[in-house]
Amino acid sequence: MQSPEEYEVTLRIHTIIKELKAKRGYTKKKISELLGIGLTTLDDHLNGTSSFRLGTLIKFAQISRTRLGDILEGTKEFDQELKKDTQHEEEIRKTSLEND
Repeated sequence: MQSPEEYEVTLRIHTIIKELKAKRGYTKKKISELLGIGLTTLDDHLNGTSSFRLGTLIKFAQISRTRLGDILEGTKEFDQELKKDTQHEEEIRKTSLEND
């Protein structure tokens, strides 16, 4: 089980993974291979069953071209982007429900 701080890191990683999928066409399988971990392990990290190891976070920062500090601590800019992404997804979901 993740601590609240670890959960915040996981949320940031979710956002970065979405960007990697959208901008670079990566799959979760490709990301797990680049990180040197199994897909099940990545899923366990992302669903909060286990926490990311520091070495994995360092590799993830390199792969995503994101500063490790932004992943671990967040910055105003990064957290604002995270908030925008969340709001945008909510708008899309509402529009989708209205059109059904």
